[in-house]
Amino acid sequence: MDKEARKALKKEFKEKELKAFRESLPMKETDFLPLFDFLDSELSENGCRDDFSLLEKYCKKKKLDASALEKWFKEHGGFCDCEIFANVEEQFRYLEKPATPGIQPQKVQTVQRQKLDSLTTDFGFSIKKIPSPWILTAISQGNEITYQFQIGKKSNFPVTLERDFPLDKLSDDKFLQDYWIAKTELDYDLEFSIERQRIRDFETVQITTKRWAPTFVFVYRQGITWCLFMRTETARLRNDLKELERLLTEI
Repeated sequence: MDKEARKALKKEFKEKELKAFRESLPMKETDFLPLFDFLDSELSENGCRDDFSLLEKYCKKKKLDASALEKWFKEHGGFCDCEIFANVEEQFRYLEKPATPGIQPQKVQTVQRQKLDSLTTDFGFSIKKIPSPWILTAISQGNEITYQFQIGKKSNFPVTLERDFPLDKLSDDKFLQDYWIAKTELDYDLEFSIERQRIRDFETVQITTKRWAPTFVFVYRQGITWCLFMRTETARLRNDLKELERLLTEI
């Protein structure tokens, strides 16, 4: 078989492979692109919980069949939110526009996760021991690294280490309300309650609403440049604050 024949055979195989892939899709192929953008944004900010919680959130918002998508993603190498973005997103490269001559295509930045037993940063945060049941994970994407605590392996309520948060705004109730709305995308029937209290050597700000479950807790201290940001729910708040105090004893 000569070179041209091999080339034609390879092209035919790829076309058949692509045809089978496209026929297997559980929704329109172009509908995957905004989903990948959503996952990229959410994973960069909050990391992966080793489940499909972000996918389910997106499907609920867009009225999509989450179970059908989860099944399809598993069949194509995506067994959680970050694996969808890392392993499946690249399979849709055929939708990209042809590259412009002389311009290198942008590389997809994969998400990597590493469990840590301690952490000391160049911006003043240090913890020598991670108390049980807490888990600390470093989440890397490109040149960016974020750090996320969570209570046990199955918790869906992370505590993120925020380096560049405007700490001076934590005394501004209007800013906190707007921040909660932006993060939850809930903007009606709002009756906020903002409570400030001290836990050990730290100040906390708790943001709750009368109707909605999402609850935010900020932990900071005068003279430092970082804060901890906890996302939890009203029903869990009391117990989560007890676990948070356990974490703070090591910081």
